[in-house]
Amino acid sequence: MSKRSSQRKKQQKQQQQMRLLAISVIVIAAIVGFLILTAGNNRTRVTFPDIHGMSFSGDGARLWVATHNGLVAYEDGNWTKPDLPINDYMGYSGTADGFFSSGHPGAGSNLINPLGLVRSQDYGKTLTTINFSGQSDFHTMAASYYGETVYLVNPRPNSLLSTGIFYSLDGGETWEQSAAEGLSSSPIQLAVHPEQSNIVAVATQDGLLLSEDYGDTFTPITRNMTTSVTFDPNGERLIYGLDELFTYSLADKEIAPLSSSPEVDAEQAIFYIAVNPVTDAIAIATTDRDLFYSPDNGETWERIGENGVSQ
Repeated sequence: MSKRSSQRKKQQKQQQQMRLLAISVIVIAAIVGFLILTAGNNRTRVTFPDIHGMSFSGDGARLWVATHNGLVAYEDGNWTKPDLPINDYMGYSGTADGFFSSGHPGAGSNLINPLGLVRSQDYGKTLTTINFSGQSDFHTMAASYYGETVYLVNPRPNSLLSTGIFYSLDGGETWEQSAAEGLSSSPIQLAVHPEQSNIVAVATQDGLLLSEDYGDTFTPITRNMTTSVTFDPNGERLIYGLDELFTYSLADKEIAPLSSSPEVDAEQAIFYIAVNPVTDAIAIATTDRDLFYSPDNGETWERIGENGVSQ
């Protein structure tokens, strides 16, 4: 065999080896891509037939969302459907260790319908019935994030309450009625200061109003229609809005836009807002069951749910 023929065969062998190496790289990349895609497709998919409230856990690790079919959770970028009793939690109001709520019992439950006022101090594993069992379903309600204060709107008389706004300072055992002077339209949402029981805010079609005397008198903060409101867990500001988010400083009494707002469709409104007690995270839910999450106090937003389906 000539020297030239030997070199040609050697070159051909090297080219084949290079081709095989290239094909191997492509195959490995395809397998890795498939595994990533498969992992993504196997992420827990949860649905939100209705959203009745949302809050962060006291350690800031988890976002809880109350739905028609019980509680779902968002943590570390993933949705889960925890193994918890499935109740329709209307008027859900998150606290540092759980929530207060009203609503209806789920299938197979031995709870009386409607729930009246219930409380959980373990994020839904167990429920304690406080009052109004079988009598009332409170859709508009709020609780202090820390403490025992509960405010609610009672739409029709029950065994203890007439119609109107009422508050309890002992976790729902006893109640007082607010005079609600200055409130000219029905509350859409309530928010209670996380620690000061006398401070309550109301979102209405006529604007956002604030009371510092247990709801006896309300003063307008803004006269623009407002559909959502919450207190920052540190108690220093309100966050509220309709299709954009604003803040109100309780100390300075100044209004300012939040860093930015998520792109809410024109026919929607922001209905629930949750603020993390540990980090700068904020979450919102809209009337059309879209959910948005910001890890940085509204600087950036990610859509984590759309039309009642998790993303």
